[in-house]
Amino acid sequence: MANVDRPNGFKPIGTLSGSPWQASIEAFQLDASHTAIGVGDLVMQTADGYVNKYAAGSTHCIGVMVGVSVMGEGWNATTGAFGDNALSATEPTLVGLGSRSVALNTAGTILVVTAPDLIMTAQEDGVTTPLVLSAIGLNLEPTAGAIDASGNSTMELDSDTIATTNSLALRLLKVHPEPGNELAAVAAATPWCTWQVTFANHAYKGLNVGI
Repeated sequence: MANVDRPNGFKPIGTLSGSPWQASIEAFQLDASHTAIGVGDLVMQTADGYVNKYAAGSTHCIGVMVGVSVMGEGWNATTGAFGDNALSATEPTLVGLGSRSVALNTAGTILVVTAPDLIMTAQEDGVTTPLVLSAIGLNLEPTAGAIDASGNSTMELDSDTIATTNSLALRLLKVHPEPGNELAAVAAATPWCTWQVTFANHAYKGLNVGI
């Protein structure tokens, strides 16, 4: 079975320590100046204290977005305080795109898995130089990726960035063991292999040189 080109960002599946990744979900506030962001997008801390979609070359990646919250647990820049963690009659019920993404330059609260040892799956882009087994242990960046029509991330692993460089965001762990997933060396015409990765450069820990 050939690989299917279906980028959907980064999906948490576990942690290197074996602890549940769900225990490290945190709420973060978006101000009214950010890129459109959806489930599966990597997120970075910005200089103003808010968060934004991760951009390759940055050094403040804090995790992966897993949802949008309508609850008031996030920091409210208008009131200068945290919310009461409860829904009110004036807060909307999220449906459609609003349940999985926050539009460009729209304030809101997102849920982010922040475990520095998080294990995630992601599809490689396979552009120019597809990833090979000998790349395991090296570091790389994600592609930029917009959000799709369903509000999901289309970020992928940027195969051309693979290197030992310690400032790269991600560490390649292994080929994800799922039926039909093939290395580009096997499925050269369909190079979109799904890999497991963790963070090499995380805001909550030091830099790690690829091996």
